[in-house]
Amino acid sequence: MFDLFVRGGWVMYPLLAFSIAALGIILERGLYFFTSRQRLDLFLTNLGPGLRKGDAGIIRELRAKAAGWNRRGYLSQMAAAYLETADDESGAAEEKIFAAGSEIIREGEKRLAVLASVAHLSPLCGLFGTVLGMIEVFRKLESIGGRADVSLLSGGIWVALLTTAFGLLVAIPTLIAHHYFSGIVTGRSEDIQFLVSRLNVLTGRTGGGTPWELAPGDSTQSEADLYETISAS
Repeated sequence: MFDLFVRGGWVMYPLLAFSIAALGIILERGLYFFTSRQRLDLFLTNLGPGLRKGDAGIIRELRAKAAGWNRRGYLSQMAAAYLETADDESGAAEEKIFAAGSEIIREGEKRLAVLASVAHLSPLCGLFGTVLGMIEVFRKLESIGGRADVSLLSGGIWVALLTTAFGLLVAIPTLIAHHYFSGIVTGRSEDIQFLVSRLNVLTGRTGGGTPWELAPGDSTQSEADLYETISAS
């Protein structure tokens, strides 16, 4: 394997750097998503028992429950940020909730752009190495007077193709990881929107201003309907 790497030429070194960077990011992102994972249905189920929509002490009870939440969990972070603004009746509360949700999503998207870049650049870099190798093959062919030499051609071509193969070897798993992590971020974004809507129902908060707010009619949803929705999810 090392011999093949060396024979691929200098282009193999940028590809090696790409592979190391991609592997580091995949491991770091995988650890982040693992430690911050939470199930929306379980979180809402644990959030709701004993609470009645519109109770005067509901915010106090929710804050008491927050002490037992997994602080690394993305739903816990969003709910905690929501509760911090629960006593704020100004329009700034909605902006703070939106900003908190956006920050959680940005944290999930961190370094995914680098993975996308590696996935796109690796095959191009490998192809570039192959083109350089083919140029070298035909240059040698010209130097011997253009006489066909099958061993020279076949040997030069397979060596030139090494960089393309290595580039694809780096790009394919990187692209898979990128799509997988992006799917997690999309799912979490939807979960956060749903969580804020459920908290709006429990606390009776209504109004406009953020895309996560319930429509005015939704704020009258009964507790029975709420738990039916949670169970269905």
